[in-house]
Amino acid sequence: MRLPGWLGLGFLTLAAGWVHAQTPSPAPQTTDAVGDDVSAAARQWASGDLAARNTLMALANAGRADAQEAVGEILMAGVAGAPDRFTACGYFAEAAKSRRDALHSLAVCTEMGVGGTPNLTRAAALYKEAADQGYAKSMCALGNLYVTGRGVPKDPVHGASLCLMGAQAGNADAQTDVGNLYLQGVGVPRDLAKARSWYEKAAESGQPNAEFTLGIIYWNGAGVTADHDKAAAFWRSAYGHGRVDAALPLAAGAMARWNAGHAQGDTSALDEAIGWYREAIKTAPEAKRPEIQTQLASALAMKDAEAKRAQ
Repeated sequence: MRLPGWLGLGFLTLAAGWVHAQTPSPAPQTTDAVGDDVSAAARQWASGDLAARNTLMALANAGRADAQEAVGEILMAGVAGAPDRFTACGYFAEAAKSRRDALHSLAVCTEMGVGGTPNLTRAAALYKEAADQGYAKSMCALGNLYVTGRGVPKDPVHGASLCLMGAQAGNADAQTDVGNLYLQGVGVPRDLAKARSWYEKAAESGQPNAEFTLGIIYWNGAGVTADHDKAAAFWRSAYGHGRVDAALPLAAGAMARWNAGHAQGDTSALDEAIGWYREAIKTAPEAKRPEIQTQLASALAMKDAEAKRAQ
């Protein structure tokens, strides 16, 4: 789940859960508009402005649904401090009475079980309610439940059709999921060309998982002519949009350029690899770090050797 575009924040929030005491109003919503005052306060709070936080919280507590949704997103993601999923989901529950995006967020809360235990049947009902109101992201969220048989009868074909609806409506997350389904042949025939096409549509919106996968596709030449420069560009974009694990393939790619043949004394590719290895170590799982540290040490040794050769 990503923060709304009006916040201007390129990261993914964490899915969570909520106590399901409140039932959103079934009144259909055709828009999830956000007031300029809420948008400005949300941006300022996300940048560390505590006065803006107070302003936004006041609007939310006064009953502004757009402010409630914004507060929920910020608290869920921990943009301006430690995540507070329980409180975030409470704000989603209030805003869900009149907003489709908050209804979707409440469904995510319900699916993951913050403040209680996961309730997949209830989550499916909430996703369906938002999807029936035309919320594209919920179409594929419900579809994913059908694909895996969680909270609903397992039906990959129906699930894939729901994700396709969300993708065709323009949701980048749904487009990525449809790409995954075609890549794996789940609910649809396996078709690498269609998978790549959907990933590329999602990447146009900066969807980091789609960008990361496209990097792999173009690096390996899977159904396309291998293009390492294009692969690296996708990985850099994915990294910038929150896929910090893209640092490792970027480091490996830079090392491959170095090893493929470099001009004497030109260590730019090696320097790039060293920088990416250092970034990768910061966020890699602890079990993976020794391997990356060994790769970094090897790159640094090569750099020292080049420096001595140049003397």
